[in-house]
Amino acid sequence: MAAGPIWLIASCLLLVLLGMLALPLAVPSLFVSARDVEQVQQFFDAHSAAGGNAGGHTNNWAVLVCASKFWFNYRHMANTLGMYRTVRRLGIPDSNIILMLADDAACNSRNRSPGNVWAQSSKTIELYGDDVEVDYRGNDVSVEGLLRLLTGRVPPNTPRSKRLDSDSRSNIFLYMTGHGGDEFLKFRDHEEISAFDLADAIEQMWQKRRYNELFFMIDTCQANTMYSKIYSPNVLATGSSEKDENSYSHNTDFELGVALIDRFTNHVLEYMEHINKTSEATMQDLFNSYDPAHIHSNPGVRTDLFGREPSNVRITDFFGGVAQVELT
Repeated sequence: MAAGPIWLIASCLLLVLLGMLALPLAVPSLFVSARDVEQVQQFFDAHSAAGGNAGGHTNNWAVLVCASKFWFNYRHMANTLGMYRTVRRLGIPDSNIILMLADDAACNSRNRSPGNVWAQSSKTIELYGDDVEVDYRGNDVSVEGLLRLLTGRVPPNTPRSKRLDSDSRSNIFLYMTGHGGDEFLKFRDHEEISAFDLADAIEQMWQKRRYNELFFMIDTCQANTMYSKIYSPNVLATGSSEKDENSYSHNTDFELGVALIDRFTNHVLEYMEHINKTSEATMQDLFNSYDPAHIHSNPGVRTDLFGREPSNVRITDFFGGVAQVELT
């Protein structure tokens, strides 16, 4: 048989085969019911909408920063370890938590309970334990270190545990505590990060597609000034105190000679004890729980940069883990 006819027959067969393969896509109603087509379309429409700022994240990260050293700042370490315990309990794995402690109260010689950190004088909840994974400690907790972590500009030899490997589908919870003032937070009594530094770092994160939504919480004096310069989309923020206002300590332990925790963080942690992985509670519920008379300061909330109403945002969107898969 001549090569020409063979080639012609093969081409025709290929066209028929391609047509058969394309037919279910071109006319799906011939193979599935209209109801099935509608359900599939609704699923992908919902997935597409979630790709914006409708909570469509596929992974969660937490960056928890204690910027203070010295024994008398025990409460700042307890603040941070309390947040660490909470996000782990609600499902964020250690692989997605960056814990930065500028000092180690658990191993301080003045600690009458070596290896332990407590937030209550009753010592009912131990915050340090045997399985705390501290990623940055001591002098590694610095302004430069934090900015490099957030923006992804870490040295090539940085271990995986010290990297924020987030992406455009990541929801990030950034918590910071220490001593601060009007638009600054001190690091180890040696340097300061300014509100401008933080705002520019978050903008770099947005430009580099390192987050879907970001929730910033800070507990320090004049805390609310630290989020005043942020200008990037999809950022929700809260702080413990207004400009020219202190943030106060709580639960003084006379045996240890220090305050165990700060009032604002203590309130948040107590509220979070009633939250589980399947909770329907929203961020607005958390904000509504703030009581200045109890906290002894006026916490603030900033929502103008955020794409959703806090009443539509579950607390677990930031404090918990997710079990979603990315459709490709």
